Amino acid sequence: MLRLFLGLFLVMTVGLVLALQTVEHTFNALLDNQMQDYNREAVRGQAWSLVEHMRDQQGAAREQQLEALRPHYGLSLKLVEADQLALSPEEKAELAQNLLVIRDNYTEFISDIDGGSQLLSIKLPPEPSLMPFYIAVAYAMLAVLIGIVLFFWVRPHWRDLEKLRLAAERFGDNDLSVRIQLSKRSNIRDLAEHFNLMAARIESLIANQRELTNAVSHELRTPIARLSFELDQLKQQPDPSQNRELIADMYADLGELEEMVSELLTYASLERGATVIKRENIQAANWLDSVVGSVALEAEAAGVQLLIGDCRIDTVRIEPRFMARAVINLLRNAIRYAEQRVEVTLVRSGDYYEVRVNDDGPGVPVEGREKIFEPFSRLDASRDRRTGGFGLGLALVRRVSQSHGGQVEVGESVWGGASFRMTWAHLD
Repeated sequence: MLRLFLGLFLVMTVGLVLALQTVEHTFNALLDNQMQDYNREAVRGQAWSLVEHMRDQQGAAREQQLEALRPHYGLSLKLVEADQLALSPEEKAELAQNLLVIRDNYTEFISDIDGGSQLLSIKLPPEPSLMPFYIAVAYAMLAVLIGIVLFFWVRPHWRDLEKLRLAAERFGDNDLSVRIQLSKRSNIRDLAEHFNLMAARIESLIANQRELTNAVSHELRTPIARLSFELDQLKQQPDPSQNRELIADMYADLGELEEMVSELLTYASLERGATVIKRENIQAANWLDSVVGSVALEAEAAGVQLLIGDCRIDTVRIEPRFMARAVINLLRNAIRYAEQRVEVTLVRSGDYYEVRVNDDGPGVPVEGREKIFEPFSRLDASRDRRTGGFGLGLALVRRVSQSHGGQVEVGESVWGGASFRMTWAHLD
């Protein structure tokens, strides 16, 4: 706090002194003519009286008259020759107009007496000898008052900044749960709230990363264990005809690993924001036909009828590759659980697009409708691991929808199964 206080104190004190001096000199320059007129009028009467007493005197008599008048005026009076004053043309013009010439910051006044070379110099009494001391004391008092006010202003700021520093230090020491609570009157409350948002985001990202790492490790064990088992069986298999079946299983396991890695890389890319989403205007019907065509064979193999229910728009603005991946994941999920049919629709309502995928399967329990969008998350009931998948498909759907400024949710379809609804805003 001491460094902060001293820094602000020095800056404010020096700045105030410089500001006062600047203002004083600026207004002195701007108001010089008005100040000269004012001071000339203030002294004009005394100068006229003195001149009247000396106008008819000459030489030593004039000096004696001035000596007699001097004690009664309290001014420094002196007779001077014009050539000793080095008068400027402007000052000579003022004397010619019977005006007082003002010098030395309005403290000396020069008056013509009788039009001759001899002039009267009138000086105001000098300032008290302690005036510089008084000025220094005044500035010192001003500095002390500034310091007192600044101290009471800096103290709450320092207290809040110290809380922020300690929170940042604890956060750096891996205490990711630390947050800052400041008064609503605090001037750094917005900064503290941004720190809290940053801390919450980092804590969430690290937690997700840990969960993702643990889940990936767990998911990779199964296909790797099967491959190890199949390789052992292949070594011990005497019948070459049966080797083909084992090799086919191994290729299936490798395909599963490849698909998992692909899903994981896509999800991780969207999760950390490394992928730039560039939207394009795509012909809606053709795009939806191609997406449905990508999973048509899977639907046929599962004995499920795949339908395009409605597509009432001409174009759709999306990032085609990621959005196609998301819709394909929704369709595969529906095919996996459907009894007989799956329907997909693409519509636009106002400034929002909507893709809806309905199936006639067992549906999703209410308590699990949020959980299924988490990475590597599966339900224990109808939608469990026996139906396949890695638990990344719907998590990827959520990330794609969020990257388009939208959301995804699941409800109940008209056939009693699941109804997945993904919406996103139309942006130019």
